[in-house]
Amino acid sequence: MPALNAGAGATLRPTEDRNGRIGATNGSLTLSQPIFNASTFPQYSQASHQRDSEKWGAIQDRRIVAFDAARAFLQILTAETVLDAAKHRLERARANVDNSKARAAAELVSVNDTTRQSLEMASAYREVATSEGNVARARITLEFLTLVKIDQTLREPEPTTDAAERFETTQNQVTAALSRRPDVLSTRERTLALEASAREPLYRLFPSLNLQGQMRLNPTPAAGEVTHEETVTASLAWAIFDGGFRYADRRTRLAQAESQRLDESYLRRSVDIDVRLALASLRAARDNYHIAEDAMVAAKKNTEETEILYRQGLARAIELTDANARRYDAEVSRASAKLSMEQAYLELRYTLGLGPLDDDPSVPAK
Repeated sequence: MPALNAGAGATLRPTEDRNGRIGATNGSLTLSQPIFNASTFPQYSQASHQRDSEKWGAIQDRRIVAFDAARAFLQILTAETVLDAAKHRLERARANVDNSKARAAAELVSVNDTTRQSLEMASAYREVATSEGNVARARITLEFLTLVKIDQTLREPEPTTDAAERFETTQNQVTAALSRRPDVLSTRERTLALEASAREPLYRLFPSLNLQGQMRLNPTPAAGEVTHEETVTASLAWAIFDGGFRYADRRTRLAQAESQRLDESYLRRSVDIDVRLALASLRAARDNYHIAEDAMVAAKKNTEETEILYRQGLARAIELTDANARRYDAEVSRASAKLSMEQAYLELRYTLGLGPLDDDPSVPAK
């Protein structure tokens, strides 16, 4: 693109010149148009690749925030599930205290049963208070990430949970991930930009051609001078030897490009490892979740059976307290296992270059 520059000047003399003037003014308007400059071609290619790299980098930044928000969302749901389990434990503990007091008043059991149930109720109160604090912290984290006040009830992400349970390995996952992941694409564009930059010093061997048009203005011409003057100049410049700077620049830029190529190669190789690790983590988390579900069902059944046996006088208070605590632990373990499975699935989607939502698997176009 051409460049247009305007300039003006004023001169004040202590004595008059031969034309009787003590001051003079002048102005100029210069239009410069590069006709040929070989270095601009690799520079333009470098700038274009840098722009694309920044665009993919911006997409990657948005993906990171989206996955962080998804993890915070799941942590809120898990904390609320644990809070519900703690409240149910407290309700059972209160009922057991009332039951043991009635049985102690009827001299069917010792007062120690009531003491044990009171200790269980105190533990339940503590778990409720702790769980309420965890829910509050999780909501604050999500509010920070989304800039939205979280005061409504959140719904369970059933599609994500179902997808985590039924996900199966497919072929060419790594190849698809390399073509989708914005961080890989950004790194590739950065490599291409540095390779174009490394070519630029060699283009300085070519001469450059410039065209310049200039108009000079003299508002107060002296005798024999003109008011304005126009000139057109074509200049050819050729740096035959520049002291070796172009070759030093090329070696430096080649080293930078090679370093970037190694970083890109490392990132591409790490994608395969990341996908395999994420798949292994998902399988293990899914197995743990199913085991935790079975354990929760068994713990619930054990609590119900122990309560019946205690009311019939066939179970001791310590067994009832232990059953209530074990059921709570099983419910917490199940909630934690579910969170681990869902987080492992999110991590797999992240390594595959997908978004956190199952209904939007594609990465936005740059």
